[in-house]
Amino acid sequence: MSSIFIVDVMPLLYRGYFAFLKNPRRTAAGVNTSSLFSFTSTVLQILQKNSPTHLALVFDSTTPTFRHEAFPAYKAQRDKLPEDIAAAIPMAAEFAAAMRIPSIRVDGFEADDLLGTISARAAAEGIEAFLVTPDKDIAQLVRDGVSLYRLSGQNPEIMGPAEVCAHWGLSSPAQMIDYLALAGDASDNIPGVPGVGEKTAQKLLAEYGSLDAILAAAKDGKIPGKLGEKLAGADEVAKMSRFLTEIRTDAPVKESLDDLRVREPDLDALAAFCAKYEFAAIAKRFGMEAAKAGGDPQAPRSQEPAAAPISRLADIPHSYTLVDSDGALASLAAELKAAPLFAFDTETDSANPSEAALVGISFATAPGKAWYVPFAAAASAAAPAVAEPDDLFAMMAPPPQPSRDALCGIARTAIVAALAPVFASGAEKVAHNSKFDREVLARHGMPVSMPCHDTMLMHFALDAASRHGLDFLAKSILNYEPIPISTLIGEGRDADPAKMAALPPSAILDYAAEDADVALRLYLALKPQTDAAGLSRALAESEEPLVDVLLDIERAGVKIDAVALHDFGRELAAQIAALQEKIFAAAGGPFNLASPKQLGEVLFERLKIDEKAKKTSSGQFATGEDVLLKYAPGNQIVKDILEWRAAEKLRSTYAEKLPACVSRIDGRIHTRLAQSFTETGRLSSSDPNLQNIPVRTEMGKRIRAAFVARDDAHVLISADYSQIELRIMAALSGDEAMIAAFRAGRDIHAETASRVFHVPPEEVTKLQRSQCKAINFGIIYGMSAFGLSQRLEIPRQEAAGFIEEYFRQYPGVKRYMEKAIEDARAKGYAETILGRRRSLPDISSRNAATRQAAERNAVNTPVQGSAADLVKLAMVRVWRALKRENLKAEIILQIHDELLLDAPKDEEARVRAILEREMSGAYDFGVPLVVETGSGATWLEAH
Repeated sequence: MSSIFIVDVMPLLYRGYFAFLKNPRRTAAGVNTSSLFSFTSTVLQILQKNSPTHLALVFDSTTPTFRHEAFPAYKAQRDKLPEDIAAAIPMAAEFAAAMRIPSIRVDGFEADDLLGTISARAAAEGIEAFLVTPDKDIAQLVRDGVSLYRLSGQNPEIMGPAEVCAHWGLSSPAQMIDYLALAGDASDNIPGVPGVGEKTAQKLLAEYGSLDAILAAAKDGKIPGKLGEKLAGADEVAKMSRFLTEIRTDAPVKESLDDLRVREPDLDALAAFCAKYEFAAIAKRFGMEAAKAGGDPQAPRSQEPAAAPISRLADIPHSYTLVDSDGALASLAAELKAAPLFAFDTETDSANPSEAALVGISFATAPGKAWYVPFAAAASAAAPAVAEPDDLFAMMAPPPQPSRDALCGIARTAIVAALAPVFASGAEKVAHNSKFDREVLARHGMPVSMPCHDTMLMHFALDAASRHGLDFLAKSILNYEPIPISTLIGEGRDADPAKMAALPPSAILDYAAEDADVALRLYLALKPQTDAAGLSRALAESEEPLVDVLLDIERAGVKIDAVALHDFGRELAAQIAALQEKIFAAAGGPFNLASPKQLGEVLFERLKIDEKAKKTSSGQFATGEDVLLKYAPGNQIVKDILEWRAAEKLRSTYAEKLPACVSRIDGRIHTRLAQSFTETGRLSSSDPNLQNIPVRTEMGKRIRAAFVARDDAHVLISADYSQIELRIMAALSGDEAMIAAFRAGRDIHAETASRVFHVPPEEVTKLQRSQCKAINFGIIYGMSAFGLSQRLEIPRQEAAGFIEEYFRQYPGVKRYMEKAIEDARAKGYAETILGRRRSLPDISSRNAATRQAAERNAVNTPVQGSAADLVKLAMVRVWRALKRENLKAEIILQIHDELLLDAPKDEEARVRAILEREMSGAYDFGVPLVVETGSGATWLEAH
C-alpha cells in the first residue's frame, strides 16, 4: 500500500537544539549542527524503517497567517526563535534539496494547515498518511487512513483514531478542536474558556458532544454553578479559540501528490552537504566519499565555507612496519633511542586500563613513519610443530592455526627488555590520552617517564569547551580521517574490544601505526598553537605532570566502612518510605515519584501550585531541582519531594553503590579521575563518582564518615583552600577593599555584611552574614536579583538593592565583570591564570538568554578555572614533595578545593606541614592563600 509521511520540520529542529543544549554538536568551523542532526536523523530513520512511497517536509509561513490577522495575540507570548535554530532552517532545506524531498511553505498558512491539506488529499487517493509532529492539536486530523507519528526514541508512537480518543478522553479525534477551544492551549496563546481545564473540557464534551451544544446548554441554564456562568459568558472567546484551533485542509498547496513521491537523492549534492556539516555517518550510509565529491551548484548554500577535503591513509605517503622479529625489534629500539621525539600508542583487549591486556604497541618518529609491535600473550613465541599426516582424512583437514604468540614472533620478555629503557629515557614522548597508555604499560613492566606530552591535554588547554577525541582532532586539525576502530572490533552493540586480541598482527598494523602517526602529527600542529597561546606553564607544570599524580591516586584507592554504609542505607530506605507516604497523602494518591511527567501532572494539574508553570521542549512540565526550589518556600509537598530526591540519591549513589565498588583484590575503591571532561578544568570522577558527596548536610556527613584510614596505624589528613574563589576574584578584580580584607585575615562574609548593611563588624548578625555569603558566591556565578531573591527568600527588589550596594562597596568587582565580558566578546574565549581557554561562541548571540549564559561563563571561567589551575599546581607540588622526602603518605582523593591523604600516624606532622607550605605557595595571586588542614580516623573527622 502507498504511504506518505508529512514531516513538520520545526519541532525536529527544536528537539535537536534542546537535546544538545549543554554540549552542542559543532563543526570544526564552529557551526552548531545540533538541530540539523536531529532533523536529518529523523528523516533518514523514517525512510529506512517505513519505506514510504511519498514524503514531504512542511514549514510555517514566514509572513503572518490568517490566525494572526484575526487574533494578534496568537503565539505572541513565544520567545524569539533561538538563532541556532533559525540558522538550521536553510541547512534543513539544503538536506531536503540533496535528498530530492519537497519542502513546502505557503504564505499565510502554518505547517499544521499543510499537514491537514496534504493528508486530506492523500486519504482521498487511498494513500495512508502519517503526520510526523509532537503537537497535540494535529490529533484533530486523525481518521481512517491518517495517523499521528509521534517520535519517542527508536520506537515511534503511531496513533490512530482509537489511540487518540483513549489518550485525550474524546469520542472522536475531531473533538480535539472543541477540546482545545474549551481548555485553551498555552503554547499557542489560545485563551480557551477561563476556568475550564482539560479534565473539565473532557467531561463537558462527553456529556454534550460539541462546543456549540455546551454553550447552548450553558445559556439555557442546564450547566449549574460558576462553571455554567463562565460558559454562558464565554461564547465569543470560545468561538475565537475554536477558529484558532481548527486546522485547515484547503491550503493552496501547489505540489501534487505525484510531486511528493520518494526519489533517489542527488549524491553529489548530498556528498557536499555531508562534507560541509561533517556528517560522515550519512556519507557512509550512502556509500560515498562525502568530502571529495563535488556539490550541485544549484543546491542552496549557507554562508559558512565548505570543509576542506578529508584525506585517509591511502591518500598519504606512509611507511608502516610490522615488528615481528628480534632483529626488527632491535632496529626499532635503536631508532627510538636516536629520535629526539617519538609518539606511542597501545592496543588492548579492554577499555578499562586497570584490567586491560596489552595487545600491541605502536610508535612514530616522523609523519608517515611508524611501527607496530605485537605483544605476545605468553613468553614463548615459537610456533608449534606440525606433524606429518598419516591418513587421508588428516590430509583433508585444515592445517592447525598457529597461536597468536607464534604470529607475534617475539617473546614478551624480549619486548619489555628492549622497550622499557626507551620509555624510561629522558626523550620527549607524545601520546593521546596518555594516562590510559601509561597505566597499561606500567602494568606490563614498561613505565613511562617524563617528559610525556599529551595531545588531548594540549587541545583541552586551547579550548576546554571543544571535543578532544583523536578522530575528531584528526578531522578538525589535520583534515584526516583515521581508520575506524569498528573495522576491527565491530560497532554499536556488537563492538567488543576483546576481539582485538584474536586478530593477527597484520590485520592491526595499519590501524595501530596510524594512531601513533596521527598523535605525532597532532603534536606538531598543536605545539606552535599552545606556545603562541602562552600555555607552556599550564602544560609543563600542571596538566602533564598531573598524569603521574592521578595514576598514583587511582592506584592507591580509598578504604570505606561498608558495614556503616549498609546500616545508613537501611536508615535512608526507612526515611524514603516515610517521605513517600507523606507525599502521596498530600498529592491525593500514589504516583511514580521518579517520573518527571507524573510529578509535573500532580504538582501543576492536580494540585495547581502554579497556573503558569513552564514546560520543557517535549511538552511536559519542568520539574528539575532548580524549578522545584523556586516553589519550596510555600509548598510543603515540594520540600518533601526535594528531601525525598536527596535521600534517594544518597541511598542509590553512595550507600548502596559504593560497597559494590570495593575491589576484591585490595578491599579499596579506585575511582577514575579525568582532566579534560569539564569546561572549567576541574577534575571529574567516575566509576564511582566521588566528587558530588554533599559536604554540609547531615546525611552527606554520614557518607563522609564511612571513608576511613587504611588501618589503625594510619590517619586521614584533609587540606582545603579557604574561600579560594573569592580570593581569586579579589586578585583578578584588583578591588582594594576586598584585597585589604583578605590581607588582614578578616572574615570576608562578615566584612561584606558590615559594608552592605552599614553596621560595625561586631554588630553583624548571623542572618546578615549568611545573606552576604550568598551574595559573595552568587556574584561569581553571575547570579541575578531574581536568583538571589529565590535563594534568600526575599523580595526581588530587596535582592536587587543588595547587589547594587555590593557593587558600590566593591567597585573593582563590577569593573572586572564588565571587562571580562568585553574581553571575551573581543577574543571569543575566556582564559584562566595559566592561559587555559574556554571558547564562548555565543558571547555575541542575538538571543538574550543564550548571550547572557555565555556572559556568565565569561565572568566565571577566569575565577573557577583559575581555582582549578591552582588545585592542579598544588597537587603536583604536594606529590613531588612527598616523593622527595621519601614519605609513605599518599594522596587518595581530590574533591573540589580539597586534598585527602592517607598517612602513617608518625608522618602526620610532616605531611600537614608539606600541605600548608606547598598549597599556599602554589601560585602568587597577590592575595594570601589560606590552607586549612585536619586529621582523623574518618574523612568527616579530618574535614
